[in-house]
Amino acid sequence: MDLELDDTQQAIYDACTRMFERGAGPGRARTLRKTDGFDRDLVQEMQQAGFLDLFADADTGPLAATLITGWASQAAVLAPIGDRALTAPSVIEGDIPLVVAVADASSANMVRYAAEADLLLFLDGKDAYAAKRGEFDVAPSKTKFGYPVGGVSNVKGAKLAAGAADIARNWRRISTAAEIAGAARAAIELTIKYLGDRVQFGRPIASFQAVQHRLVECYVWVESAQWQVREAAARGAPTELATSAAMTASETAHRVFYEAHQLTGAMGFTIEYDLHLWSMRLQTLRQEMGGARAHARDLVAARWGKK
Repeated sequence: MDLELDDTQQAIYDACTRMFERGAGPGRARTLRKTDGFDRDLVQEMQQAGFLDLFADADTGPLAATLITGWASQAAVLAPIGDRALTAPSVIEGDIPLVVAVADASSANMVRYAAEADLLLFLDGKDAYAAKRGEFDVAPSKTKFGYPVGGVSNVKGAKLAAGAADIARNWRRISTAAEIAGAARAAIELTIKYLGDRVQFGRPIASFQAVQHRLVECYVWVESAQWQVREAAARGAPTELATSAAMTASETAHRVFYEAHQLTGAMGFTIEYDLHLWSMRLQTLRQEMGGARAHARDLVAARWGKK
């Protein structure tokens, strides 16, 4: 795996960066959260630019879709980019609706973007279903955890091919891990800036070695999550790599949330400060698909289970 972006990936990054600088960021996220909404306009713009349909493209493939998912999360984009760009095309051929949500039967009471979804991928054990709007019921809920969520019930969609549930789960793990890596990086970068500006005892807080050690440890976790998820995507989401990336990302979310809020003190807990726009999402993302414990269990089964 090449650790540098190729020319195509660099061009996609540059284009996404311009798009996110213009239409995303903390200010936009704050506006959307006031109405418990999401950014359908940005998703439409990304679809029109072709950024949501790279999964099956021979020149870009799943890795490019994974990169975009992480970059969008880092830019505080409030939309299900990964579910539309990664999870859905892994099991559905042809045209895919604009907004996709993914629900597991074991945790269908807290599904991100459920009320806004044009299509719901419902994973129930070994079975997977694709349900269009109107083929499932949603009970929206209000939370402080950064996303619009809702409970899903009475799913009546079309059953997908055998094996689709396992495939979708692995790509969902990669999608979620990419989101965590992006949000965690943004949270740490904001924390580093704060500690560089804040002065105590006549010195910037960031100049103290004990603080630097904690920041570096977080940075290492973020890098580990990022490169594991990119490798898993580049290799086609085998269960062992997908679960390993998801487990690492879940632990990264936990550590970065704790350290970022500890290091920023009371400021980090105010809604006027931007940290919560990423950190509260980390609290949601690290619990997706059962969290680190479930990922670890599935990793053990994949690596050492019965063949």
